[in-house]
Amino acid sequence: MNTTQQSLQLLYISDPSSIALNHLPDPVTESDLRRWMDTVADAGIDTFCQEVFSQGWTAYFRSGSADYEYDQRRQHQRFLPLLEAGTVPLQVLADQCHQRGLRFTAGFRMNDGHAHQARAQGLSIARFIERHPELQLTDFPEGEYYKLSEPLDFSHAAVRDFTFRIIEEVVDRFAVDGIELCFRDHAYFPPNCGTERGQLMTELMQRLRQHLGVVPIGVRVFSTIEECVHLGLDVPTWVKDDLIDYVSPQDTMYNDFHLPLQQWAAVTDSVECALVPTLLPWTSLRSRGRLDQIPLSEANARALAHTSLAVGAEGLAIYNHFCTYWHAPFYPQHLFALRQLSDAARVAAGDRHYVFDPTWDRMTGFGREGATSTGTLKAPRLVLERGRPPSTGEYLFCLYEDLQAVAGATLLFRGFHLTENDQLEVRINGHLVPEEDIRRTRASDVPPDWDHTMSVGDRRFKAIPEQGRIDFREEGEPPFSTRWFSLEESWLIQGENRLALTLAVSAPGAEDSIEIDEVEVWVSPR
Repeated sequence: MNTTQQSLQLLYISDPSSIALNHLPDPVTESDLRRWMDTVADAGIDTFCQEVFSQGWTAYFRSGSADYEYDQRRQHQRFLPLLEAGTVPLQVLADQCHQRGLRFTAGFRMNDGHAHQARAQGLSIARFIERHPELQLTDFPEGEYYKLSEPLDFSHAAVRDFTFRIIEEVVDRFAVDGIELCFRDHAYFPPNCGTERGQLMTELMQRLRQHLGVVPIGVRVFSTIEECVHLGLDVPTWVKDDLIDYVSPQDTMYNDFHLPLQQWAAVTDSVECALVPTLLPWTSLRSRGRLDQIPLSEANARALAHTSLAVGAEGLAIYNHFCTYWHAPFYPQHLFALRQLSDAARVAAGDRHYVFDPTWDRMTGFGREGATSTGTLKAPRLVLERGRPPSTGEYLFCLYEDLQAVAGATLLFRGFHLTENDQLEVRINGHLVPEEDIRRTRASDVPPDWDHTMSVGDRRFKAIPEQGRIDFREEGEPPFSTRWFSLEESWLIQGENRLALTLAVSAPGAEDSIEIDEVEVWVSPR
């Protein structure tokens, strides 16, 4: 249901292990759990989701059924003294959430892909999965990362029953305010069978809705509707048939500013299903490695919140926030910066920094370079060939900014193998950007010279050294040059915009094609 939003409900998702491993002591006491929920409440979170089921194991509680084992991994042993004493951590978390005015939801990993971590600890996988190899997916696309998981095949009624019964138990036993089903795994059906077998997953969703009644059901799904449907997740039907109460699309790991939120908004428009985009800790595999896992800035987070508000989202999910736990200002202080994201006025009052870069650049674990686990390529780039100027290309980016309401906005693009002597024609949505308004750096492999100038028409401008790039990676990157200019209100479209570049004159002696796959936009309020 999309309307003009003045606020975003904040949903914090805690995965089965990370908070236990990094934040909670060993052994855990009831007061530790209550204090953790107090911290979450003080950070302005509205709903706390604790994932309690993954790869066939329960976490934070023991099942009453022998079919479900408690998580055997070391990080979950710290809860055993509480459990042996009759205190259920899940119940404590829910109770403290309610005392602090938060909603508490239980999360379920529908086909978790972390079996290799259990194997690395010398453990087997969950007993149900181990004993039923006939229920496992065994046929995967090419790619080493697919071999790290031991997922179940939802083609089988036994798998769907196994999943349904644990959700049923949690809802019936505990005071939960809803459930979240996390679909961010490699597969649910054999390769290329998702579309034809998706009805089986929809039938499971129908069964859950019938049993849960008005208890809210949320789903965490892949970035695009096409990816979801291909894997057997017919989310548009789930929305249309009132099977879910919110949908939270995301890349599996990265805060992808390319994610088509407007498409998702169209699906949830005029129905009682909330759109809840997701904030993740890095923009891409490249930025994660280049910056040594330094997380998104507050300006990056505000940019996502601004886009979410603009498309009519009702909430913002905070996912894998703890993945950068070791960076200052650490927990709990790192959590408190989240509070501002719920308020449209505070988001508008802060600088916003959009980063459009290749989400899975250099990733080869799922077969093709740049492919994610769904098989979708997520490494958009614009290539200009030097051999036959003029060479032209386009780069698409989404922006929902009213430049009349801000002090200024700047767009930059970074071109690998671009030099300051390459003559480019730059257009935004067909509007020519005057050449004299475009500033530039010298190539990153050129020795710094702060007195260097170059001619643009009949005027001379300084081409500053390219010294601002931070790169912790041992392999480095090709030489590059950056160009930037101020944006004009009349150039932009609310939504998808087109940056068109033409290589009019190639720099003398340059041979490599120019690749542009990093575009950034800064917006500063008045």
